[in-house]
Amino acid sequence: MPKCSWIFLLIFYAKIAVSQVCLKDIDLQKIPQQEIRKLLALQQKENILCINDIEASCMVNTNMQHFYKQTRTYFLGDGIENVWQNYSSDNPSKIYNSQKFSFGLMLCKNRNENKILYSNDSFEKLEKGQIIYLKLRFLKGLYKMAVAFEILDVDSSNKTIEFSYVKGGNKTKGKQKIQFIDYKNGKTKIVHTSFYKSHFVMRDRLLYPFFHAKVTNEFHSNLKKIISFKHKHKKSQLLATKQ
Repeated sequence: MPKCSWIFLLIFYAKIAVSQVCLKDIDLQKIPQQEIRKLLALQQKENILCINDIEASCMVNTNMQHFYKQTRTYFLGDGIENVWQNYSSDNPSKIYNSQKFSFGLMLCKNRNENKILYSNDSFEKLEKGQIIYLKLRFLKGLYKMAVAFEILDVDSSNKTIEFSYVKGGNKTKGKQKIQFIDYKNGKTKIVHTSFYKSHFVMRDRLLYPFFHAKVTNEFHSNLKKIISFKHKHKKSQLLATKQ
């Protein structure tokens, strides 16, 4: 191989090495949730060392025939474009902030650059390849756990968001799809479909559906409150301007 080709390859791989962010680079002091810190440690024990080592347990085209399924429907009294804008671009540290869940960090896969986003860091929009770590809290805090999921697809044309539990650390395999539908009288219908399975049949049939429904209900309720607050704030600003 010509000398110039070797130089090119060395530069190419050097750039990859520089842009690759590893889990050991995460500043644990910025993550208050002990459960999420434990999940990150467990992933590294399973040889998931860098962001690009993290893999989704399912893909967009995965056959979900042998998974359990749960579908829940929600209605928001706002237009689909505004609802979509809030779901796809609001800061995850604000969206995932309630009694039942809290945001830990986001890891971003990118061909040119990996990124780590901590709570309250600036955020532009939801994109494919983002990995979100959450702490879940059930039974008034008696049971706590951490989960991580990867964004598989964000389709602004069809108004759908798909994400999957990642491999390593998560007890559950599966994916979820949120579909936004333009509904009558300027409302938005939201269909949240979850596919899931683990190695424990009792957990999949009884525990997961019950607790997962509580999480999805609170997630969409939280977004509804955020959108409502923005409307009230906008109205108050308009009134103040007129006065």
